[in-house]
Amino acid sequence: MNIDEQFEDFLAELGVEMERPEEQLLYNGDSIPEISIFQASRDHYGVFYRLDIVDQKPELRIMVPVDKGEARMDIYLVRLSERTPLNTSFSLMSDYEGSTAYEQGREGALQHMLYAVAEMMKQLFWNGDLQSMTFPPELEVIPILIYNEKRMGRKKFH
Repeated sequence: MNIDEQFEDFLAELGVEMERPEEQLLYNGDSIPEISIFQASRDHYGVFYRLDIVDQKPELRIMVPVDKGEARMDIYLVRLSERTPLNTSFSLMSDYEGSTAYEQGREGALQHMLYAVAEMMKQLFWNGDLQSMTFPPELEVIPILIYNEKRMGRKKFH
């Protein structure tokens, strides 16, 4: 059982069911990230980010606190659209076989590139609308953990 399946089982025990939109079929949760960086948001209280390079492409997971559900968070997977040239930049840099000096600096350079691209991805994400799930065309946003009271069979009391 991979880490995603373990996490899904854990959340199921808490009463949270993970959504499986059609776009997620394109997501391979078993791929191991080349690089991972965790950050707390400076601009959005309680929000955390996980930045990864997976299959030579940048991925951003945004964990947003919510006042509902057992997990008390929603998680979104954010990727750059295939129309953006930045996706190929990561694969070109990873595939290039350079000098010893280049090889020694590659990981640091990839981390800096990931950080810079993630800043743009965050800005585009927050310019979108979470309620309607509409975002700028440069992004693909997949909700991977969203609490839904209807699915839980719970009623809201006021």
